[in-house]
Amino acid sequence: MNKRIAEFLGWYFGDGCLSTKSGKFEFTITGDLKEEISFYEEVMVPQCNKLFGKLLKKEVKLRKYPSVGVCGIYIFNKNFVNYLQESYGLKAGKKLNVNIPNFQTLEEKRHFLRGLFDTDGSIYFCRCNVKTKKVNFYNTFHSKPKIKLATISEGLIKKAFIMLTELGFSPRFYSPRKQRPYENTMYSIVLDTKINVEKWLLEIGFRSQKHSTKVEIWRKYGFCPPHTTFAQRQEIISGKMSPFSFYSFKRE
Repeated sequence: MNKRIAEFLGWYFGDGCLSTKSGKFEFTITGDLKEEISFYEEVMVPQCNKLFGKLLKKEVKLRKYPSVGVCGIYIFNKNFVNYLQESYGLKAGKKLNVNIPNFQTLEEKRHFLRGLFDTDGSIYFCRCNVKTKKVNFYNTFHSKPKIKLATISEGLIKKAFIMLTELGFSPRFYSPRKQRPYENTMYSIVLDTKINVEKWLLEIGFRSQKHSTKVEIWRKYGFCPPHTTFAQRQEIISGKMSPFSFYSFKRE
């Protein structure tokens, strides 16, 4: 185990899948083509090649599927799948009951959490919810940051909670919920104080531009409008679009 492997495992537990059905051995990590393409191209694919190039004996390449809006890493290799199962206890199928490796150092835990939150986490910004008739900056613009992780694995969310507390954070559980009756229950934790968010950005941070572009806008303007696309955030950062254009300056 090392910090780069720990981060790779975070990606897997976030957006990865292991399959051994019908004698086919497959490892995948997939993401949104528009929102995460730069993260896959600049971070994930190069790191996978550094970690596993010798084992795979071939270069990992990014696949893109515009018709379904997905990009990802697809590895069809029995030896590689067996290596992941034997070395790190990864299981095939849905990640309901997962075996989280025992990370020995705080640095490994930080990298695992960064990989996990880069793929399956989110950062978003809220308005102040204090009721007042007076309109001000905090109840008009989305300036309060929150970092959230949601997953169908209760074991994974509890493990992430423990790791965060070991690193000095104060995470909070959300009540488990189902968005639809036929779906799996979602378990969530959140870092919802500015102290915790600043500590995360200083000590762990994001490598996914899907998240880091939101942080960059927040740093510059003191807020980040909700429901923006990656392309829109790039235009805001470059000065081609104003974040104020997303507001009518009327309370919802």
